[in-house]
Amino acid sequence: MDETRSARVTRADVRAALMWALERDRAALLAHRAAVHSNKSDLTRRRADKTLVETWRARRTDSGKDGSPRE
Repeated sequence: MDETRSARVTRADVRAALMWALERDRAALLAHRAAVHSNKSDLTRRRADKTLVETWRARRTDSGKDGSPRE
């Protein structure tokens, strides 16, 4: 049976993804920042958060525990 993840993004997920991006993926961090600061709507922030968390989860899964980006 496949493991399924909740589609919901928690504050803890966003915080962890931001810390990961700060250390390991500057492009993802800057993309999130640009999306959030270019438009102040809650929907835009939630979409940017979800995108960042999905990137973080995928890279963490693909690269093992440390989540280093693939280059």
